[in-house]
Amino acid sequence: MSSFLVNLSNRRLISMRGEQRDEYLHGQITVDTKNFTPNKARLSAHCDFKGKMWAVFLLTQFDNAFHMLMPAASAQESLAQLKKYGVFSKVVIEDESENWHILGGSGDAVKSALRTLFPAISDEHLSVSSNAFGQVISFNDASIRYQLSLTSEGYARLCEVYGADISDDSTAFIWQEIEAGIGYLEQATIGEFVPQMFNLHALNAIDFDKGCYMGQEVVARTKFLGKNKRALYILSANEAIGVESIKAGAMLEKAIGENWRRGGIVVRSCVFNQQTKILAVLANDTAVGDVLRLKSTQERLEVLPLPYPLDN
Repeated sequence: MSSFLVNLSNRRLISMRGEQRDEYLHGQITVDTKNFTPNKARLSAHCDFKGKMWAVFLLTQFDNAFHMLMPAASAQESLAQLKKYGVFSKVVIEDESENWHILGGSGDAVKSALRTLFPAISDEHLSVSSNAFGQVISFNDASIRYQLSLTSEGYARLCEVYGADISDDSTAFIWQEIEAGIGYLEQATIGEFVPQMFNLHALNAIDFDKGCYMGQEVVARTKFLGKNKRALYILSANEAIGVESIKAGAMLEKAIGENWRRGGIVVRSCVFNQQTKILAVLANDTAVGDVLRLKSTQERLEVLPLPYPLDN
């Protein structure tokens, strides 16, 4: 895949600052914020009391605030829930998306341009480089790529040094995220899954020893009692499948003898270069090479290996 730089127009940035920001957020999400490392990003989840997720997001620190980066549908739900309980703490919680340019990119030309703005940028997985231009998160999993949160000044400077068009088509970046096995929530899947069903335990996105937070009892019980029976898998088809058929919430079926039975739910999808890849929550005994079909169209997809070990 050649270099690309794209606007991630569907991503939102929620900020949290204030005297009790560490303590308050610590009691809301699946990772430890009291001992957070500023030069590292982490995946995390925000759950309800039943352990079902409102959001999966990237968490960073910037100046005196936490930044939570996630898709728009999740941001709307998560922000409402954070504000509901935030009134009892000394915190300020805001959707600051209008103040930031959120982008994704990959390739040597992008890395070269980013080094002009962020000389300390690293390819260490989930490393973070920050300055007055904003912040860049590096990924090194199934691909090397970057997610940026830039100020207006930083965005203008990047456009100047990059010297090529910044596309509004985020397909290439989403394709790489799906290849990395990273799931986010859309409107149809909010409140449907516990974090382990999105493999967040395998992505260092749950701290099981951090103490109480929203949904903690269910998440812990799921781990220690072995109650989780589902996981996130990558599936592919060597053809372009219509986007309506593979949107979040679409049903998959699996062959049981001569019959087809419900097999899973699509959570993310992408069509790129006449190929289709999806992320779907399936039974956790699913094997690489298994074939499932879309309930609505009967088009078939094959299960691919995940780029990380899945310890159920």
